[in-house]
Amino acid sequence: MAIVATTAVTAQDFEKRGERRGPDPEQRIEKQVKRLEKKLKLTEDQLKQLKEFYGEFDKAQMARMQQMRQQELKDREALNGKINSILTEEQKAKYAEMKEKEKEMWKEGGQGKGFGRGQGHHRGHGGPGRMGHGGFGGGDFGGGEMND
Repeated sequence: MAIVATTAVTAQDFEKRGERRGPDPEQRIEKQVKRLEKKLKLTEDQLKQLKEFYGEFDKAQMARMQQMRQQELKDREALNGKINSILTEEQKAKYAEMKEKEKEMWKEGGQGKGFGRGQGHHRGHGGPGRMGHGGFGGGDFGGGEMND
């Protein structure tokens, strides 16, 4: 049950992050094309073609990102299954509780303590890093206060 809940929350987090990322595709394409137009003095025909090329690229990129998200969810579910396979019933309950707390932290924007997370917008870079910039320094394993 905990695995399913974690997977569902992770999927929602990906969707939310996708919504927050910059302008919509049409605006992004327009900006890229205008930048090239300004620097390269493009013709109307070239502009039209570039918009098509960027549109195709954007669609392919989005499809690849969606596939990566789905694969990550599958991998995370498999990892949680393996972890649970070696735990005692008491440990499984504690692990499920940990995952639930982690889910709540993600909902709240990652503020607070936790493995691999710093404070605010620098959280979640994983691995060792500067204090307050994700990594081990950002949570229970790094100690100290975040001065970001």
